[in-house]
Formats: sequence, C-alpha cells, structure tokens
Amino acid sequence: MKKQIIAIALFLTVLALLFGGCALLDDAAKLTEYDFGDDKVPSVNAVIGEQRKVTGINVGTENAMQYKQYTYQTSSMIEDLAAYSVYLQEKGWLVTKDYNLNDGKGEMQLGIESADEGKILIVSVAFEPTQYAIKVSKLTGTLDRY
Repeated sequence: MKKQIIAIALFLTVLALLFGGCALLDDAAKLTEYDFGDDKVPSVNAVIGEQRKVTGINVGTENAMQYKQYTYQTSSMIEDLAAYSVYLQEKGWLVTKDYNLNDGKGEMQLGIESADEGKILIVSVAFEPTQYAIKVSKLTGTLDRY
C-alpha cells in the first residue's frame, strides 16, 4: 500500500512538472521582449508579428555573463531571421559576426551597448532550416563603431 501511494505521488509530480513546462513554453511564445532589467530586446515574435512555437528555454549565467536563450520552431527561418536582423540593425544593433541565412545552417550575431555602463548586449542566433535558437547575453565590454 505504501509503495502504491509513493508511486501515485511520483506520477502526479511528474505530470505537474510536464504541464508546468508546457505552460512556461506557451508563455515564452507570447513574449514581446527579452528583459534584462533596464535593457529590453524585442522578441522575434514581436518583430515578425506572428507566434512561433517555443521548444526550449535556457536562462542562466556563464563566465559572469547573463543570458536567456529561446529555441523556436519554424517553417520560415529565412524570412523570420531576415526581418529580425533588419529590425535590430534599424534600431542601432551592429552585426558582429557575418552570416548567410541562405546557407541554411549557421549563426548570426549582433550587438549593442547596454543601458548599464561598460556592458553590451549580444544577440546570437544559431539557425537551421526548421528552427533557430536566439540567445541574448549581457556582458562586460564595448563595441567599436566605425
């Protein structure tokens, strides 16, 4: 009897975690910006005006660098990321790593100064034909504007 109660409790815990995770991914798909305190980075969904399914979220700190990463599923990677890149560049973001979306797989990277002195924001997008992972990082540094 005791084992059955433990098994049921474990099963219910797993179900709660699964449903909680799904809700978290659904909430992430509705984000209009990636928030870093005083720094707000427009989300790809806000820029393209459509929701893409979020299949993964990773938030943390690595080597004293804060980051948030969202993985999106899409059937229109080139169109989504071309619009996102153009939008960010029009808002003052600099391309910090050359990329070609037509290659089908790769990484684009853009940067801008943070609202916090001595910090910058970097948007790195690892892309492939059916998905892309947008990682926004806040780190110590400067950007050279020529």
